[in-house]
Order: sequence, then structure tokens, then C-alpha cells
Amino acid sequence: MRVTLAFTIKEFLLLLRDPGGLFVLFMMPVMFMVVFSLALGGLFEEGAARGSARALEVPVAIGGAGEVAEQVVEQLDATQGLAMVLEHDGQPLTADQVAQLVADGEYPVGVVFPAGLTALLEDPRILTGEQVKPLEVDVIVDPATTAQVTGPLEGALSAVLQQVVGRRLGEAGAAAWFEQVAAGLPAEIRAQLAASMQPDGQDEGEGALPVTTRRRVPPGVEREQFPDQFQQNAAGYTVMGVFFIATVMIESIFRERRSGAMRRLRAAPVGRAPIVISKLAPFYVVNLIQIVIMFAIARLAFGLDLGFIPAVVVVSAALALVATGLGIALAGVARSETQGTGLAVIVVLTTSALGGVMVPRFIMPEAMQQIGNITPQAWAIEAYQDVLVRGQGLSGIWLEAGVLLIFAAVFTAVGVWRFRFD
Repeated sequence: MRVTLAFTIKEFLLLLRDPGGLFVLFMMPVMFMVVFSLALGGLFEEGAARGSARALEVPVAIGGAGEVAEQVVEQLDATQGLAMVLEHDGQPLTADQVAQLVADGEYPVGVVFPAGLTALLEDPRILTGEQVKPLEVDVIVDPATTAQVTGPLEGALSAVLQQVVGRRLGEAGAAAWFEQVAAGLPAEIRAQLAASMQPDGQDEGEGALPVTTRRRVPPGVEREQFPDQFQQNAAGYTVMGVFFIATVMIESIFRERRSGAMRRLRAAPVGRAPIVISKLAPFYVVNLIQIVIMFAIARLAFGLDLGFIPAVVVVSAALALVATGLGIALAGVARSETQGTGLAVIVVLTTSALGGVMVPRFIMPEAMQQIGNITPQAWAIEAYQDVLVRGQGLSGIWLEAGVLLIFAAVFTAVGVWRFRFD
């Protein structure tokens, strides 16, 4: 019993010698709870207020669609989780503006009503059963937007169109029938019949309507088909995976310190920077191999279209530099292996969440979206989606690649500055 107690006390003392590691151990679940709660905001709250994280803002161009489009928008705006945006800079949105706002990434999806929508429903040919060319309500979608976001909007739009257009046609048909049948009746009887035929708010009309919805991409997007769920998420899986190289780097560096290999390197007639770079190089190659494997599996098993390969290579090379730079920086600031690996897990998962790997950033509150801009994951995902999903080439990813290189330079500089041999 005494021996067991002595060994137990010894283990407690060893733990207490590494307060930084204990702090990271206790803070890890707290950080996850706080970050994910803030990132998701009011997404899961009942009755979330308009404009909260739960409400998907949708720019809408009504134009010459008339009263029917206004009724549809009014009902959509009253739907929980949707907030219809009709103006930009104080002016009613046009079809071109809606498409451009989606193309610029300000909104993930928009709606454009066709001109003449109300006039079409007043066409006598519809009431007599003649075939007319249907009009299309365009749903402008950024291909990088997941189906979980666009699906509810498209479903609600189709349902409301069915209701509003069906009721409108029912009212018009009833009015035409009334004019024909009741034309010779006394005014008092006509009034009574007209009152009894007022709509009761229920849906009217079944079957095909002269209005349909059509999904299309905004201008400048070269993809002709929308990617599936795996294609949309391939970038996020890859980005998060490469950053876990940081934990392996930290373990390797601390293992060499314990073995005395670092002290022997210190005696070599070379500067600190070449030694750090020599530590980065093999892990950088490992990261590149990891990215190749990820995309090879995505291509062969799931049919992922890699788009313009040179652009994918540029983004991947920059991303691997950032990940290895972060690893050497964390190894420099950590005081122990336990602290370093725990800190790496916290940093990687937290920045991945803020960067949009786990939760689409446009779902987050505005403040969290702004914070996400200071994470390398946000820029890497945007660059990959520009190539894999939006069909962009080198000209479309230079900004993101440049920002990633800045992150890599800063992380590596911190790693060189804080690098210790013992």
C-alpha cells in the first residue's frame, strides 16, 4: 500500500512539474465548447430572430414581375430562417446585381423573378387551357454552397409559388366563370354569389403551373454542373488534415531534445535558420504527399473534378508551407511535449472551426466571420473552392495563395526566433 501511495504521489508531482500541459488539458474542452457555441450562434435556437445566425439572407430581384412576386417574397420573408433582401445601397436590386452579389461571395444564394410574371397569370389562354411557355424563377447559387443551405430555400420557394400562383389562377378562373354564368342575374343575387366565392386562404389549383424554378450559377463561374456534397467538402477535409502535421513535428522536436541530438546540432558550424529549415523540409514533403493522397482518393473513388491542376498545385504548396510553419512555431513556444501537442490540437481545431472547415462561415454571426479571416484555413478553403467548385484558374487564386505565403512566413519566423536546442 505504501509503495502504491508513493508511486501515486510521484506521478502527481510529475504532473505538477508541467503546469502548462495541465492548463492545456483542462482548457481544450472549454475552448471547443466556446468556439463551436459562438460559431453556430443561434442556429439551433427556436424562434431565432430575423437577422440572427439562423436566418439565411437572400437577395431578391423583383423587377417587372409585379404583384405575384411581391406576395411570394412576403411569404418567404415570414418563413423562419429566411430573410429576403430587396435593396442594395438604398435601391431595389436588379437581376444583374443579385447575380453579382452571389458571384462576389456576399451572399450564398439569390432569387430573380422573371419580368411579366403577374401579366402571364392574367393571360386568358391559361384559363382556357391553352399551352403557354412557362416562366422561370432563377435561383442563383454559388456552387460552393452546400445543399443543406440551398435545399430549404428552394423547397420553400417552390411551395410558396405553388400556393400563390395556384390561388391566383383559381381566383381568375372563378371570376371568369362568374362573369359568364351570372351575367343575366339581378344585381342583388350577383353580389351574394360574389361574396360566397371569396377565397378562404386555402391553396387553389393542382398540377403543372406556368411558373417553374431554375437553379443556375452566377457570372464568371465556369462549372456547368453543381458538385455533390463530397466535392463541396473535399477542400475542408484536406485543409484540416494537413494542419495536424504540427503535432507530429512537436513530438519529433521534443524527442530529439531529450536524446541530446539537438545539443549536438548546436555545436555544428551553422546558423539556427538552416537547422530549422532542415526540420521543416521532410514534414513539408509529407504534407504534400498527404494532399496528393487525399485528392487521388477523391478523384478515383468519388469522381472529384480537380479543375485546373496547376492552380491546385499552387494552393497545395502554399498550404503545406503554412502547416509546417505553424508546427515549428508551436514547438518553439511550448515548454513541454504535452503542452505543445495539446496546444496544437486546440489551435488546429479552433482555427479550422473559425475558418469554415466544420461550419460554413456565412452561417456564423458576423463577428465570427470577421475573426475567421485571420485564420489560414479560411483562405485555403476559399482558394480550393475557387478551383475545385467554381472552376477558376491561376488568376482566381493569387490573392489567397499570397495570403497563405504570408502566414507561412510569419509562422516560420516565429519558429526560428523561438527555436531552442534544449
